[in-house]
Amino acid sequence: MSHLPSFYPMLLSGVIDAPSSTNFAWFGCAWAFVLAYALDLGFRGSSERFPQAAVWLFRITWLTLSGLLAYRGLILNDIPRNGPGEILLSIAWGFAGLSIFLDLVFNHRLPVWLVSILTAVCIFLAEWMSITPAPIQNTGRPLIIIHVGTAILAYGILAAQALNAIAYLLQDHALAKRKFGGIYSILPSLVPMDKIGTQLMGAVVWILGLSLIIGGADWIQSSLNLIQLPKLIFALITWAGCVMLIIQRRRYQMSSARFARTSLFILIPALVALWLSLPASPK
Repeated sequence: MSHLPSFYPMLLSGVIDAPSSTNFAWFGCAWAFVLAYALDLGFRGSSERFPQAAVWLFRITWLTLSGLLAYRGLILNDIPRNGPGEILLSIAWGFAGLSIFLDLVFNHRLPVWLVSILTAVCIFLAEWMSITPAPIQNTGRPLIIIHVGTAILAYGILAAQALNAIAYLLQDHALAKRKFGGIYSILPSLVPMDKIGTQLMGAVVWILGLSLIIGGADWIQSSLNLIQLPKLIFALITWAGCVMLIIQRRRYQMSSARFARTSLFILIPALVALWLSLPASPK
């Protein structure tokens, strides 16, 4: 029976990478998000039961996705950051989880149909990129794991703010043009979206700042390696843009609409920094 301790890790590793189980699990979550999208958008107005069912389906699917990511992390003994597919999965998980957090804590519900379909698209793209472990450098250095994890979390929050900003601008346009039907009727009101946008941007400042401190310290210890410099520069540009934006907004030097528009532009250097962080990208 001495072979059993080594047999079970081999068995679990085979299960987590088997197309018949893993692909089915990821695709199952993706299609569940698509169903939540259909229930929330397709049946809105006919009955309140369908949008409420979409909310609970969205939450349960997110919990399932959390379990799958945790299980994969235990098998690989690492956080989901190995390759573009895993990083995209982590962003989708964080994005959906943040929307649930905003709903439960701040009573600010982002459109379930929009968050659901975006999360589903991310999962489909991640599976298309093939969710397989890819060896990367800096393993065995726990601070780097914190650096990567906080950066992914910050970019996920920034993506949520981009969605919040788009919803704000659409609602602002609807009120200016006196349009109250169609898609505009299912968007949240302007005041909570403005408040949540400021809070999200403040969270990005602190979390991305922590990631930059750890990444900068590692860069200095690695003899100022030029390979990591472009990623840090674009992350620093993103952080500086967020700081300037949040300061101007809290001093009332910037209107809510301009704040929303500018936060969309800040997403550009964040996407570049994220792309440069991918293992397969040119450094």
